[in-house]
Amino acid sequence: MKILYIDPVFGVSGDMMISALIDAGCPFDLLDELLRQIPLPLPPITPETKTKGVVKGTYLRIGKTDLHLSINEMRRIIDNLRSEERVKRDALGMLGILVAAEAKVHTVSEDEVHFHELSHVDTLIDLIGTARAISYFNIDKVYCGPIPQGRGFVRCSHGVLPNPPPVTVEILKGFPVVFFDRELELTTPTGAAILKHYVAPEGKLRSFSTLATGSGFGTYESDVPNIVRLFIGEEQTPSSDEEVWVVETDMDDCEMEYVGAVADRLRAEGALDVLYFPIHMKKGRIGIRLCATAAEETLERLVQTVFSETTTFGMRLRKEKRRVLNREETVRETTFGPIRVKKGSDEKGNLVKTHIEYEDVRRIADERHMPYRVLLEALKKEL
Repeated sequence: MKILYIDPVFGVSGDMMISALIDAGCPFDLLDELLRQIPLPLPPITPETKTKGVVKGTYLRIGKTDLHLSINEMRRIIDNLRSEERVKRDALGMLGILVAAEAKVHTVSEDEVHFHELSHVDTLIDLIGTARAISYFNIDKVYCGPIPQGRGFVRCSHGVLPNPPPVTVEILKGFPVVFFDRELELTTPTGAAILKHYVAPEGKLRSFSTLATGSGFGTYESDVPNIVRLFIGEEQTPSSDEEVWVVETDMDDCEMEYVGAVADRLRAEGALDVLYFPIHMKKGRIGIRLCATAAEETLERLVQTVFSETTTFGMRLRKEKRRVLNREETVRETTFGPIRVKKGSDEKGNLVKTHIEYEDVRRIADERHMPYRVLLEALKKEL
C-alpha cells in the first residue's frame, strides 16, 4: 500500500504542499497543464529551488494578481476540468471543507458563505494542484504529524483575529496540534483543509520503506526553516483491516425513483459502498433501508447529503472493522485496446483474484456496438 506521510515541520499551506509534492518528483508540467485549463488570466507560476542552511527544497512562486472568485465559480471551474474524477472529487472535497468551516464560524448557512482572502485565485490553484499531485503518486493513505500553530494575533479582512484564526481551528478539530511562540500564521485554512480531506485523525502509521521525499518552502523567513516535508513510501506490513463508519437510515415516505440518484451522489461524495433494499416497517408499510459505508474523513459529508437528499429525520452511525485485499491496478494491452485490471492480494502478497474494470468494458462495448457479456468473455480469454 502506497502511503504519504506529511511532516509539517513549521507550517502547512496550499502552496507549500504543492511545492513539496513537486520536490518529491511530481512533474511541474503536469500541474501546469491542468492549471492552464482554468479559463482565467492566471499569474505566473514557477517552481524554484530554495535552501535554508543544509535544508534544500522547492518554493512555488506565484505571481501577484487581484483575481478573486466566488465559491460557485470555483466549483464550476473544477467541475469542467478535463481530468480524472479523483482529482475533481478531491478538489471539491477540500473546497467543501473550507465552505463548511466558514459557515460554522460565521453562523450562516453554506449558501450564505462569502470567502474573503480565500476567494483569491491562489486558493483554487492550491486545491487543484494538490489534488493532481497526490493523484500522480497514486497514494492510498495519508498520515500527518502534529500540526504547527502560531500564537498572538493575525490581521485579515475581518480585522485582528487570534492566531490561529477561528476557521483553521474549526477545520482541525480532532487533529493533534503543537504551538510555537511565534506571531506567524503557520498553518493556513487551505493547508488545514488539505490535511482534513486526506488525513484520518485516528490513522496509525505503520513502518514503511521510503520511496521519495520532498520539502516545500513557505514565505516566512526566520531562524527555523518554514517547510513541510513529505515522505512517500510503501507500508512494509500490509494493512488489510481498517475502521469505517456505517451510515444507515430507514424510510417509508421517500420517492422511490430518486433513491438510485441519492446513492450516486453519496458515491460521488466519497462513499466506499452504498446499498439500498426494501424492508417491512411499522404498520406493515414497505420502506427502503439506505446504507452507506464511509471513511472517517468523508463521514460528515455523507451525513449531510443523506439529510439534504432524503426524507429521513435521523440515521444510525456505527464504526465497524472492514477487511480488504491489498489492491493494485494495472493497465493491460489487448486486441480491443488498453484495459484496466484490478488485482487483489492477501497480506502475504499472494494473488487472490483479478477484476476487469467495468467502465473500460462498457466504453469499448459501446464504441464497438458489442454486447457487454461477449466483450467481457473475450477479454477474460486474452488476460
